Amino acid sequence: MNITPTRMELSKFQKRLHTSKEAHRLLKDKQDELMRRFIEQLKETNTMRSQVNLAVKNFSTQAGLSVAGFPYKMVENLFLVKETLISADIIKKNWMGVSVVDIKYDVKDAKPSSALISSPLLSKTEYDVRGLLPLLLKLTITEKNCHILSKEIETLRRRVNALEHMIIPDLMKKIRVIKMKLSDGERDTITRLIKVKTLK
Repeated sequence: MNITPTRMELSKFQKRLHTSKEAHRLLKDKQDELMRRFIEQLKETNTMRSQVNLAVKNFSTQAGLSVAGFPYKMVENLFLVKETLISADIIKKNWMGVSVVDIKYDVKDAKPSSALISSPLLSKTEYDVRGLLPLLLKLTITEKNCHILSKEIETLRRRVNALEHMIIPDLMKKIRVIKMKLSDGERDTITRLIKVKTLK
């Protein structure tokens, strides 16, 4: 370990150690808070996924019953000619320096189907398929935020571990070496002064 054992060098390493400890504390606090939010998002995602799975299952059953008795081409044309206009804005939010996303959307209802080529159950199916959109968008956003947070937490964990297990111990070791060499130097100086005084 090539270190110049001077008071200036000791002061420099002590300042670096103080800065490193403060950075470690702040990064650890940030990591803990992001982990808390990640767990919240994960729970919300699991809840949303269960709701979407149930809604899709119910919709599939209902859709199968609603088109029974209608020619396939008629049903296909019915859904093809209908347009559902959707406007969506992606909004970025800042969680402790991490950019996450949210979405605002507006769904304009399509024109109702002609009563001649529809039925109450088929009309309900058309309405319900539009009701799936908010659930799917919410699930997409929560899953995306989980992905963003998990990557940021992993990066923070690497930095915290580097500070805790490498940088801080290395600085403490260097400070101990400098203090030891300075103490040895002081003892040598005192010994020489005593010898000089004795000779005089």
